Amino acid sequence: MGEFREKTIRGLSWSVVAQVGKQVSQLVFIVILARLLSPREFGLVGMVLIITGFAKLFSSLGLGAALVQKQGIKEKHRSSVFWLNAGAGGLLTLGFVAGAPLIAEFYGEPLLVPVAMVLGVDFLIGGLSIVHRTLFRKEIDFKSLAIVEIASIGLAGTIGVGMAYAGFGVWSLVAKIMASSVVTAALLWILSPWVPRFTFSWEATKELMRFSLNLLGEKTINYWVRQVDDILIGKVLGSDPLGLYRYAYKIMLFPTRKISGVVSRVMFPSLSTIQEDTERVRQVFFRMIRTIALLTFPMMLGLMAVSHSFVVGVLGNQWSEMVPILRVFCVIGLVQSVGTLKGNIFLSQGRTDLMFRLGLFTKPVLISGIVIGLQWGVNGVAFGYAIAVALVTYPEWHYAGKLVGFTYGDLAYELSGVFLCAVAMSVLVFVLGYVLPAHWPHWLRLLTQIPVGAGIYWCLIHSFEVRAYSEMLSLLLEQWEKRVTPSTPS
Repeated sequence: MGEFREKTIRGLSWSVVAQVGKQVSQLVFIVILARLLSPREFGLVGMVLIITGFAKLFSSLGLGAALVQKQGIKEKHRSSVFWLNAGAGGLLTLGFVAGAPLIAEFYGEPLLVPVAMVLGVDFLIGGLSIVHRTLFRKEIDFKSLAIVEIASIGLAGTIGVGMAYAGFGVWSLVAKIMASSVVTAALLWILSPWVPRFTFSWEATKELMRFSLNLLGEKTINYWVRQVDDILIGKVLGSDPLGLYRYAYKIMLFPTRKISGVVSRVMFPSLSTIQEDTERVRQVFFRMIRTIALLTFPMMLGLMAVSHSFVVGVLGNQWSEMVPILRVFCVIGLVQSVGTLKGNIFLSQGRTDLMFRLGLFTKPVLISGIVIGLQWGVNGVAFGYAIAVALVTYPEWHYAGKLVGFTYGDLAYELSGVFLCAVAMSVLVFVLGYVLPAHWPHWLRLLTQIPVGAGIYWCLIHSFEVRAYSEMLSLLLEQWEKRVTPSTPS
């Protein structure tokens, strides 16, 4: 029990370090690039990334997660997965280079031919390092992953900004993506003690595929559902609206999925080690999800309250049409910041089959919301997607909860205190925006509203002794005492 807890906390600590470093770096680079480039450049790259993102699912075949979930893996499993991923990555690169003209023809953008060809090489690079990354995750060694991620983002971002400043336009974004992949793969090989052997076992691969194929099917459906909006906007409305939409979505991901991702990356391997004890899985899951909500709920609702000042003051007037889209995404982000974690329950319990079947029911609902919303332009797509997310939330949590013994009502109760405090804070911050002098520049209004909102939120969770807040304080105090108290020699 103690070793599991310490290993999980240590993994979370380094995962937090990685995410804080990544988010600060990415936020700086993304703001600079938004100032130097237009929504069109982001939209053009986004058109290609829709396809490459899907193809990347097949470069790993879901076998990375299978390596994490399966207990007692052997060298034959690791090496077999490596060579399978490397081969799949090479084939996808060749296929993508050959199919680049078709992508350009679909969108009616000739520039996409060379862009797609260059980005296609990313499959081969990524395929050579999937297993190395997976092994770090399985050992909950997020210190090494933190080094890799922060270094790759820093170097790639510097290259992208430098090229954008020099006038390379869309190619600065392409270079940023490719540099990140190359640096990541190189550092993973350098830091990992594992080297693949020249061996391959179909028997070992089949053992893992019993888990991975259902996961791959669910991820495939989920991916296309999440990309339908981008595809339709790019095809019907063009690159400018797509740039606005994708950028708003990316901003939403910073405080939500990135924070959820910190916990999720540790939660899956951790819960997999205690998968037989469902009561313990439920307790650990609830504690982690309360912690995430404590951070993401005020971020999302606070961002919605200051969205206009944020967009105009930070990104510039050329992005002002993004404000209503961002506000809708803040609501979606609040739901998904905790919703994305339910997949860890299905994975840790080995029920990717149930997750896949559930997706066959919920994903068409999401697609319908997007297609219907398209009639009202890019804002309509955002609203349609938000309504669809609200409709599928209950059934998804219902079946996840049944696996480890909790109901949707239990979940709502666990998160109610944080939610109410975050709502109260966002309302007060929004009202403050109207009280401040109208002649103040947007950046000054933003610098006033953010610290006031943070102070209000802290006062609320402290005064009402919100459970998640108390738990976090106890954990921080416990870790501090361990650091300052000298260990007793045995």
